[in-house]
Amino acid sequence: MARVIDAHFDKNGEYFENAIGGEFRYTAITGPYEYLLGALAGCFYRTLTSYKRSSTWDSIDIHVEGEKRDEVPTHLKSTRLYIKVKNPSNLEEFKALAERASKECSIYYTISRVSDISYYVESL
Repeated sequence: MARVIDAHFDKNGEYFENAIGGEFRYTAITGPYEYLLGALAGCFYRTLTSYKRSSTWDSIDIHVEGEKRDEVPTHLKSTRLYIKVKNPSNLEEFKALAERASKECSIYYTISRVSDISYYVESL
């Protein structure tokens, strides 16, 4: 399935939009790396929840940190996902799903080609 984004840059603003017209602005504090880390969290979550499972949970929060290299090319040097799962009925199954997602999430995989990436699971 093709995904399409159109980006626009001029003196009045910088943004990209998706096929249904959702607009996402680049700002001084929200730029390409924030969108990339947000996409990573979303992809990881969607991949993890796409698997058949017997366990349940109330919610999942994913805190993502990325450290950018100073050297050119300035890609992410390290990337960490801190996953907090609230009230999992089976924490071990959840951890197994997270491990599987770390191997099958396309954005996690792509970032892993240039960054030292890892994840941590915590139950609340």
